[in-house]
Amino acid sequence: MIIVKDLHKKFEDNHVLRGVNYHVHQGEKIVIVGPSGSGKSTFLRCLNLLETPTSGEIWFDGQLITDSKVDIDKIRQHMGMVFQNFNLFNNLSIMDNITLAPVKLKLMSKEEASEYALKLLTRVGLKEKADAYPSQLSGGQKQRIAIVRSLAMSPKVMLFDEPTSALDPEMVGEVLDVMKELAEWGMTMVVVTHEMGFAREVGTKVLFMDEGIIMEENTPEEFFSHPKCERLQDFLSKVL
Repeated sequence: MIIVKDLHKKFEDNHVLRGVNYHVHQGEKIVIVGPSGSGKSTFLRCLNLLETPTSGEIWFDGQLITDSKVDIDKIRQHMGMVFQNFNLFNNLSIMDNITLAPVKLKLMSKEEASEYALKLLTRVGLKEKADAYPSQLSGGQKQRIAIVRSLAMSPKVMLFDEPTSALDPEMVGEVLDVMKELAEWGMTMVVVTHEMGFAREVGTKVLFMDEGIIMEENTPEEFFSHPKCERLQDFLSKVL
């Protein structure tokens, strides 16, 4: 579904990604871990061109999206993105936050979008918040709404950039539960996170990034039980 070839990203003198190659297949749950500054969020943001790669190719669903002629907004309709800080519109109700994009892009009528939004809100246990505003919700509730807003576009893949790092510890679980449920539905997911329990439980593959490259990749079982490279062994000894 996603093919990354020799991806480089430089910010002036800072060479953040140094030739990353990777394939994400349909239905996989790829979890990316690593120390701060390792390039993992930059890599994720390159996948839907929120960051423009310095060089390399990214293919999504058979299309070369790093080609300047591609309509990236059209591509992004199929790639849901959930950020650390929710990015909800504070002046809109929860229902309007969710239905805005599908209606504006003429993917659904207002009625269809509202019906689908209610279905999704019910699934994440927030149906009663449809008429509330973001300021009336907890951080965990806002992040669950941000996930629903992405799902309302019926994406083919969901990208999560440290979705729990801005939350109070007791709210982390409710967001991870929604993400686990998404995984069970068969959604293709790429998740940058510090939550090692989630990586172990939900990931089909776990990647360790450092110094702008993927240093190790394995199944969760092998990744956590038998890390091969010394840098990963050192990292796990500090975070587990």
